[in-house]
Amino acid sequence: MKLALVAVCTLGLTAAWAQDPKKIAEAITAHDKNNPKALNPQCKLFTAAELSKYAGTALKGPENATGGCIWYAAKGEGDVMVTVVSANYHTEPKLAKGYKTLPDVGTKGSVCPEMGGWVARAIQGGNSIGASVSGPAASEANAVALLKEAMKRVK
Repeated sequence: MKLALVAVCTLGLTAAWAQDPKKIAEAITAHDKNNPKALNPQCKLFTAAELSKYAGTALKGPENATGGCIWYAAKGEGDVMVTVVSANYHTEPKLAKGYKTLPDVGTKGSVCPEMGGWVARAIQGGNSIGASVSGPAASEANAVALLKEAMKRVK
């Protein structure tokens, strides 16, 4: 119920939408299979084939994710996610085990292990750009390389 209230307040959803969990989920993730134009711009930055090298497995997708886009492993485990949100929402998980700063990557660049993979993020202009990888090839180096490539492609 809290999620529905947050969605209604945050996204300005109508009372009718508040009664429909599917509509709420579509609004929160910007995902509507009947409307391919609803894809987040991040979904157009990479192809699944391009991203497979970062995870070390074939990927499928993209699918919308809050603030970005995710590509899941076609078989088995792994995924790659790219997010772009306002720099106001940039986080630095300084207390996370393995946290490292990336002084040569954007502003407040960092990388750390997260949920069996790696996540790297940095501020570029007014955006906080994030890149996460999990799968057989997931590594600190691959997360940072993906972040750098995403930063080149974000306009």
